[in-house]
Amino acid sequence: MNLEINRSKALITDPESFWKAAVTTATDLLQIFSFSEFFSSSASSLASLLQADGAALIVYDGPEYLRYRLFYGLEFMNQKAISTFTFSATKGTVGRVLNTGAYLFTEDYQNSMDSMPEFVASGLKSNLVFPLPGPDGYIGAVAITWLKHKAVKPDESTLVVVKMFAALLGSLLYREKLEIELGNLARHDPLTGLANRRELMIRLEEAQKRAARHQTLLVVVVLDLDGFKRLNDVFGHAAGDKILIQTAKKLQEAGRTTDMIARVGGDEFVVLLEDVKSLVSVEMILGRIVSSLTAKFEKDGYLVEISTSVGAAVYPLDFVDSESLLIHADKAMYSAKRAGGNRFVVVTSEKYSCIGSTSLDTTVI
Repeated sequence: MNLEINRSKALITDPESFWKAAVTTATDLLQIFSFSEFFSSSASSLASLLQADGAALIVYDGPEYLRYRLFYGLEFMNQKAISTFTFSATKGTVGRVLNTGAYLFTEDYQNSMDSMPEFVASGLKSNLVFPLPGPDGYIGAVAITWLKHKAVKPDESTLVVVKMFAALLGSLLYREKLEIELGNLARHDPLTGLANRRELMIRLEEAQKRAARHQTLLVVVVLDLDGFKRLNDVFGHAAGDKILIQTAKKLQEAGRTTDMIARVGGDEFVVLLEDVKSLVSVEMILGRIVSSLTAKFEKDGYLVEISTSVGAAVYPLDFVDSESLLIHADKAMYSAKRAGGNRFVVVTSEKYSCIGSTSLDTTVI
């Protein structure tokens, strides 16, 4: 899908063939649905058109930094080192382009005011950088590079074609971003950012397989906040949302980095504890969770106490499927709630065990 024509000859003697090749190539590219494959094909076309050595895709890494994401035709460079290198969004030829919104051709990169030592050391001689447009500003850039060959300043017709390719890249990059965001929304709770029930069930089945393979314990923990309904009634739903967000944060702090946490509805959360060695370890972890989620809230003379009821089922001691394991943990949680809350109950195939309540701290909201 390259522009397989002689650039200078086509523009001077046969501009119609040049534009026909450009439109045909763009049409073919739009039939590619993998973004990385689309970039590789379009970069190949641009490099051929400009007689360049390759091209790179640069994207934002947060609001203030840039990074290189994809490369084409630059196999002899240390791409691994460059791909892990981040730099200020205001520096270099790319930073200038993204801040001005205008393309930039730098024929003598090494002596230019925008040169960066890392790219001078890589042997970059010249580059042509175009911004990638998005609906709310530029979302990245494509840099066509010369490292071995001598660059020739592109004429207006060539620049129009490069701009068209940059627009296509920007459009597909933005679409990819939206697809990722929609995928995350489908798997995560929008309020807390935790996994939702759909993602939980997928992860739970995978965790059961790992527990069986490694012969370790998997603990499914269900917790529900005691007093949450009264807090909503007294202080309003905005305060309730604040508590849910704080609960998610405290669960992450009380648990291990390997634990998976989900919000499955209202004030109900689920934690998956993998690679647990003993029931003693289970009780220690659950004790930390219960202790971290106890508090009193006061406002205008009203007092609401928040604690948590926790139920846990242990696989493979409770040797059932993932849905049943979650149901058993949920029943254990209600057992803790009936016993007064502010405690945990662990269920195995044979017995329950529980811990008493803890003291409450006071928090003013």
